[in-house]
Amino acid sequence: MENGVAYINKDLCDKSHRLYNSRNAEAAHLIDVEGNELHSWEYRQGGDWHYVEMLDNGHLLAICKDCMLIELDWDSELVWKFETNAHHDFARKEDGNTYIVSGRPNSRCEALAPDRPLYLDNILEVTPAGEVVWQWYPEEHIEEMERFVELVDSLRFWDDWPHLNTCEVLPDSPTARKDSRFAPGNLLVCGRHIDTIAVVARQTGEVMWAWGSGELQGPHMPTMLPNGNILIYDNGSNWASDTRGKTHILELDPITEEIVWTYKERGGYTFFSSSRGSSERLPNGNIYIAESNSGRLFEVTRDGELVWEFLNPDRDDKGYRVPIYRSTHCLRETVSRLLSGAAAGGGGSA
Repeated sequence: MENGVAYINKDLCDKSHRLYNSRNAEAAHLIDVEGNELHSWEYRQGGDWHYVEMLDNGHLLAICKDCMLIELDWDSELVWKFETNAHHDFARKEDGNTYIVSGRPNSRCEALAPDRPLYLDNILEVTPAGEVVWQWYPEEHIEEMERFVELVDSLRFWDDWPHLNTCEVLPDSPTARKDSRFAPGNLLVCGRHIDTIAVVARQTGEVMWAWGSGELQGPHMPTMLPNGNILIYDNGSNWASDTRGKTHILELDPITEEIVWTYKERGGYTFFSSSRGSSERLPNGNIYIAESNSGRLFEVTRDGELVWEFLNPDRDDKGYRVPIYRSTHCLRETVSRLLSGAAAGGGGSA
């Protein structure tokens, strides 16, 4: 297990490559399902990388937490950066603009806490030239969210509200064709401290739909599937609500608000990450999961069978496995093209 792969069922696991980065590091690793490193990026700027994502041209977007978002080319050369209190997530649009989850420390909101400053989140849309062309402030939309959910009183425990960890641009989908609230281009967001996921209209900033309070506990990374349902990483831990102590992966029909599929622990193993984490559907239909706090990545079938498991080889100074906030898959065809271009002397250019 020197390369981190603890288990593999080659017949059932998806053959897509996997991208991950260890917390408290400034590097990202692209591996195949057998754990072989295919490529890596590294750029030292003095701040931990929170989350990374590879673009189709081989560039890497990386959050330097509470500092900036950077873009590196295939050879780890800096090609773009935007300085802000970036954290948790971003989304690169087709027009080249980028949404960034950011924070505003020492902010005031009379509706939430008239007696003390808070750390409030916002979402920025930034052009390649660094111009901010759109912003969304969640505290301005409290009443809209309360049309759909009863917001958790998280300020009893945290001064951080609502602790956004997701901004996903909604794609065209069967759900969008049935319900305009889920139109392509709207944003899917997640507030961990209020146990709520929501859809924000890009044109108006209005909250069009929200769900989760009373069902979710400290969720992360809602993502819309090709069938129009939403996959949700439900951590099962939020001090402001009744902590379950077990993590579940849910598939939700957002129109009927019915949970149509759930993955839970199996075989006596308690699957749990009290914070952080990710889940996504792979091309073969399996679900790829980051049990973040334990530094464990794994893949299960729709029947819940474990078919791949990876344990982060990176250790901290006490010998513990380093957490992995999120991990995403990369198509083999894309990586093969990039590796071929690099071998031919063209770097990772598309």
